[in-house]
Amino acid sequence: MATDTNQTDPYAQYNFEVEVDGKPVAGFAEVAGITMELETVPYREGGVNDHVHQLPGQFAHANLVLQRGLTKNTTFWEWIQTVMSGTLTRKNVIVTVKDGFRGDSQWGWEFAGAYPTKWSGPDLVSTKRGMAIESIELAYERFSTLSGMPD
Repeated sequence: MATDTNQTDPYAQYNFEVEVDGKPVAGFAEVAGITMELETVPYREGGVNDHVHQLPGQFAHANLVLQRGLTKNTTFWEWIQTVMSGTLTRKNVIVTVKDGFRGDSQWGWEFAGAYPTKWSGPDLVSTKRGMAIESIELAYERFSTLSGMPD
């Protein structure tokens, strides 16, 4: 009888590794906000009544949102406490997609000049089963793919 790996290995779903300033922090179950969008500026040309021109504007991106099970690692907690105390500390964050927990890196992105804007702790409800999840939201200046990936 085959067993479901996700049920037997609690870390099987943590396929995203995050490094902060070159140091591995943890595996994450969910990463969101890897988005780039070219904003457009509407321009109404005099005498043209059948449409509005859409001119290219600036590139924008969403904040990076990372979710993981609550662990003893306090890197993000300490970082957001530093920022909340008035010292904006920007760091480089690397997210790599792994081939399973502790597997080979398949793809990755580097987020330059990142800093935390929000930390959310787990909902503490004793009737729910599962892992306590923390979430960290990061603003950043720009992102790029890591060179040499995928293999």
